[in-house]
Amino acid sequence: MNSRKTYRFLAIFVAVILMLVACSAQNEGAGSFDPENQKEYGINGIYLGQNIKEAMDLLKPSKADFMDMVTRESYTVDQMATGAGEAVMGMLLVNRTQVIVKVKKGELQSIMLGGVAKEDAEMLKTYRGLAMYDSVEQMKKLYGEATGEKEVVYKGSKYMANFGITDNKVVWFRFDQL
Repeated sequence: MNSRKTYRFLAIFVAVILMLVACSAQNEGAGSFDPENQKEYGINGIYLGQNIKEAMDLLKPSKADFMDMVTRESYTVDQMATGAGEAVMGMLLVNRTQVIVKVKKGELQSIMLGGVAKEDAEMLKTYRGLAMYDSVEQMKKLYGEATGEKEVVYKGSKYMANFGITDNKVVWFRFDQL
């Protein structure tokens, strides 16, 4: 009788684990591309519309410099998180890779990534799991069909994703709010 209870407990435990894994896969970009979901437009857990403080806590750049494009005033992450700065550009260094962001009223408006060292390519992936230097076929598998050959565009009503293509490989990303 005791072994029967143990078996039943293990069966339920395994079923719960499988359900959690399936739910987790759905939440991490599984399924078809949703052009209206702002989380589709970003890398490594940062996405358009997210507060800059939360984004920097997730991305953990080794260096970050922010400057307002109009006034040329420098800003800290904490200042921007509270809404300071009209149109602030940020240059971030993540390992050896430069990530450029635009921040307005404390929220990410644009995320740009290019010139990634091949060794760092797997480190900075999109929400759907696309890495730099992945093939066009992999991009289409994850995002679906789109317009463009050298610059492929996926567009929703509020957001746009651009992927630069060279030699059948993705060589840069850009995510923008419209």
